[in-house]
Amino acid sequence: MLGFFRRHQKYFFIVITVVIVISFSFFGTYSTLSNSSFREQIAFRTINGTDITRHQLDEMVAFIGTDSTDKLMFGGIWGPNFLNDGVIAKDFMQTGLGVILATQYANDMNPDLIARLDKEKRFSLYVHPQARFIGVESAWNYFAPAMTSYYNQIRSASNPFDPSALQARAALFLMEKQFPQQLLRQVLRYQEKQNNWITPDRNLDRTDLSLFGYHTAEDWFGPRFMRLAAQFIMNAAIIAEQKGYEVSKADALADLARNAEMSYQQNARSPHLGVATSQEYYNEQMRRLGMDQNSAAGVWRQVMLFRRLFQDMGSSVLIDPHTFKEFNTYALESVNGEIYRLPKELRINNLQSMQKLEAYIDAVSKRLDTDKAKLTLPTTFLSAALVKIKYPELVRKRYLLEIAQVNKKSLEGNVGLKESWNWEASDKGWELLTKQFPELGIKKGKTQEERFVAIESLDGKTRDRIDAYARNAIVEAHPEWIDQALDNATPTKVSVSLHDKGGNYTFSGLTDGKDLMKQLDANDKIAQYTADKTVYYRIAVIDRAAQPEILTFAEADREGVLSKLIDKQLETYYTTIRESDPEEFQKEDKSWKAFTDVKSTIAEKYYSKLLNSIKSNYAAAISSEVPPEMIADYAATLRLYPYVKDLKEKLQKDQSLAATLTREPTSEKEDTDTLSAQPPLADQWKLERTPYQNTRSSGEALLDNSQVFTLEAGDWTKVNTPANGDLNFFHVASKGNNVSNKTVNDAIAQARGILSADAQQHLMYHILTKIQEKGAMSLEYMNQTAEREPTEEVEG
Repeated sequence: MLGFFRRHQKYFFIVITVVIVISFSFFGTYSTLSNSSFREQIAFRTINGTDITRHQLDEMVAFIGTDSTDKLMFGGIWGPNFLNDGVIAKDFMQTGLGVILATQYANDMNPDLIARLDKEKRFSLYVHPQARFIGVESAWNYFAPAMTSYYNQIRSASNPFDPSALQARAALFLMEKQFPQQLLRQVLRYQEKQNNWITPDRNLDRTDLSLFGYHTAEDWFGPRFMRLAAQFIMNAAIIAEQKGYEVSKADALADLARNAEMSYQQNARSPHLGVATSQEYYNEQMRRLGMDQNSAAGVWRQVMLFRRLFQDMGSSVLIDPHTFKEFNTYALESVNGEIYRLPKELRINNLQSMQKLEAYIDAVSKRLDTDKAKLTLPTTFLSAALVKIKYPELVRKRYLLEIAQVNKKSLEGNVGLKESWNWEASDKGWELLTKQFPELGIKKGKTQEERFVAIESLDGKTRDRIDAYARNAIVEAHPEWIDQALDNATPTKVSVSLHDKGGNYTFSGLTDGKDLMKQLDANDKIAQYTADKTVYYRIAVIDRAAQPEILTFAEADREGVLSKLIDKQLETYYTTIRESDPEEFQKEDKSWKAFTDVKSTIAEKYYSKLLNSIKSNYAAAISSEVPPEMIADYAATLRLYPYVKDLKEKLQKDQSLAATLTREPTSEKEDTDTLSAQPPLADQWKLERTPYQNTRSSGEALLDNSQVFTLEAGDWTKVNTPANGDLNFFHVASKGNNVSNKTVNDAIAQARGILSADAQQHLMYHILTKIQEKGAMSLEYMNQTAEREPTEEVEG
């Protein structure tokens, strides 16, 4: 048999060669024809009846899919098409044409945007793994707060084609170009450095911070939108030519060269550029697009015709400068002066905050019933020693300390797995474990092997608890580890207030400061201190106050002292009054209602005289504005009205008293090595005095413009009584007008931009009507392709 093949092998080779050549010729030619047929498939027919092939449409889509502003979004220098200066962003999204296009062709775009909305609802913004206050949303809130609002609008939308959802999508697309992921990453790194206790996130440089993972216009709006936009540009170019607009091939090439030169100059110093001239840069972009100059010029010529048609419509809008000048003369009328207002901590906005103020005044001063009726604030106070007898939590001593700290649990990382296993199986360790975990006591544990088996037989959670207990016990047996950790810890300077009674936020677990104060008064350094056996501190005293001091109202409120005082007062009062009115305070079974359930009612009764004084005092001052039945919460906001009104009258008579009766807002204290002296307690009642300037058109006016702009220089407003307790009044120093040529020109430019976009939108509706009448835009070819491709693959 083999001999037969050897004798006739020449004939076999000839036959095989012929078959192979014929097969390759046939299938290769078929593949080429099939591919060519696919490229020449008719995508749609334009408004003048011209057939546009899939290849022609895809060239337009590829060209406008990315632009020169995308360099920071992906791909660095060579990722996007820098020859496109922003057709989708500038001509569709900024003008609102894109939203109209998506709305008119919602059925065609539905699959793309529905899929994207599902992804967007599951998307989560980056948050630092160690500090949740560092993240994308916090960066947005500081640099671009509108992005958070638009982001939430998209994620809360049930239909991606709702007008608000489409507009939010377009706005986010544009805003991310201004705040791309590279800049966002720099902001996050800066925030990390500002908090030196945070470990930098090693994954941040590898994390894609692009919103929803989108990088291109197609990612944001889908491939169907991009093809609709391309078809609209082609149709609009034909309409522009019909209206007499002309753009030559030379014009298009010149505009592309200009775009290339601008992008080249922006990147000329980059080591990754790889080309020496703007012409080489231009040629390389052509190669990456798979286009020659003729095809690129043809695409860009259509874009330029589309632009001229719409931009001419937008620029045809006429604006009357005189109208804007008159309007701005009125709207930008300004008023300057000083506003006097209560400090933030004294802005009483409900009954509970008034209770805190009253409890504080009762504790630190001695006032008569007549003082309460007059609603005055104390100017003389009890000594710290007297206050300390009854209210030790309101008296503190201040220290300026340098503190290093370490959490004992962080040292458990020093304990290896083998070391913890050996401890668990040791006699001492086993004895402690069987006491802490009784389930171990019923198992065999005479030898180390039996102990290992017993521990391993437990469930995973119990096993983890045993390991944690073991590591903690081992750390307890090595106190020198704490000293070493404190040696390596970075100390920080901090001002600390300590009380005989009451907690402290600086030292973990501290509920009674007596012992620590004794140590700090006797020693300049404490090598090791802990209040909870978990967090350990090394303390150096830089400065200490000479004597104990009474807390200010703001400090006492911030430390939560006053809420406890109020509850104590009201609970005592409850036991006194409930017998006199059992129907109000008893349940159906005759048992007394819980204090928390009737707390507000008790408070109104306890402070009834004071509330009546507030109402009558305010009625006497402004009788026409007092409602017939003033609720307690609103009455509480007027608690300091007589005080503020009295100060205003004194300042009206003699404005030089402002230096003694008021103060400027406090600023952050400088970092020094000495404690500042505590101001007199009476200074906490002083009004804050701040410069204030406003115009009629300001949207965030603190004062009522309808009142302020009727006044002349030197006049005073009445005492304003907003519901948030921010009592204030204003002194007008001068009035003026901020109108300038630049202001008027800016207003005209803004109005022209709005009217221009509106005119372009009307033109688009008009053109879309014509296009839809002639069926000159269609995505049907995409569905046909999906149906035919499998058949072609089988045949090939």
